[in-house]
Amino acid sequence: MIATIILGLFSVIFAYLVKYKNFHWGLKLSFALIFLFLSLRYNFGNDYKAYFNAFIEINRNSQIDIFNKTQQFEPGWVLLNWLFRSFGFFAMTAVLALLNCLIYYRFFKKYVPTKYYWLATFLYIFNPEFMLIHSSAMRQSIAIMLFVFSLDYLYQKNAIRYFLCIGVAALFHSSALILLPIYLLGLWNWKISKVQRVIFASLYVSLFLFGESLLPFLKQFINKYFVKYNIYQNTGVTSTGLGFLFLFAMLILTLYFEKYQNQRTSLIFKIAMINFIFMPLNLLIYSIARVRMYFAPATIIVYPFILLNMKKSIGRIILFILLFIFTIYGFFQFFYSDTWKDYFGIYQTIFSAQKWY
Repeated sequence: MIATIILGLFSVIFAYLVKYKNFHWGLKLSFALIFLFLSLRYNFGNDYKAYFNAFIEINRNSQIDIFNKTQQFEPGWVLLNWLFRSFGFFAMTAVLALLNCLIYYRFFKKYVPTKYYWLATFLYIFNPEFMLIHSSAMRQSIAIMLFVFSLDYLYQKNAIRYFLCIGVAALFHSSALILLPIYLLGLWNWKISKVQRVIFASLYVSLFLFGESLLPFLKQFINKYFVKYNIYQNTGVTSTGLGFLFLFAMLILTLYFEKYQNQRTSLIFKIAMINFIFMPLNLLIYSIARVRMYFAPATIIVYPFILLNMKKSIGRIILFILLFIFTIYGFFQFFYSDTWKDYFGIYQTIFSAQKWY
């Protein structure tokens, strides 16, 4: 946890300094630090050992059948492991870390207002569902990166390149197939009306209150189309506490400020809205969290734009304080959780490994 805090503090400071002319390289330095953190990590995250062991197993033989139905993983991941058999698992992890940083750096530069680079960096590092969870969910992190990369093609209505990106993403995590209908958002350019805002807000509340009635359908759907993810069907308990109120407020702000966006950022706002709609279901069944992970990065862009579009400084201050409190609360809750603390609590580097792989 301490290593992550230090990384976050320096990265946010460097991203903040971009506002000064002599520090235009600040965001690059932030992502250089993130790259070092991710590329050098060792035994960091719940799934790290499983992926490490799988790498050894996949490369035990000189030949490989990537479409073997008995394989635990999708063919893209198996092929990637096989291609790195001569370089090792650590090298593969470093290359994926580099790809991650290049794509998110591009994402920030293209969409985030310069004065809020620091806030986007803060959210990316301190909100556990981004950098931290992605560092463990290595297969899906590739799929998410490809979706983030494909957003330009979505905006440009370039069907071939968008579907190609999603097709490749599905070779690493089959859940990415759910992103295919998202192409319709690029085709259908509309401003959300007042009635539609009310419908979205009502749907969010209704899913929190009555979402449990959908559990049988959700489980049946996963059993039929995503058999590999049956293990993620544990359920949770819906919450209507402060977290619900904060997220509901952020949904309302997202719905309201979408009308001030140009076509490019409006598309990001709509993707963020999908993220909010999945949140209540996220609490019911963990597999939904896997789906929501594709849409969550949009909030890294949306939150800075909400602050940018707020006319009253007092409103921006209050919103930032609340955003800071809930993000930091989630950060510490993550590291003290029984689910995550044993796997993320202590940051180790590959230099502490007894043998290099």
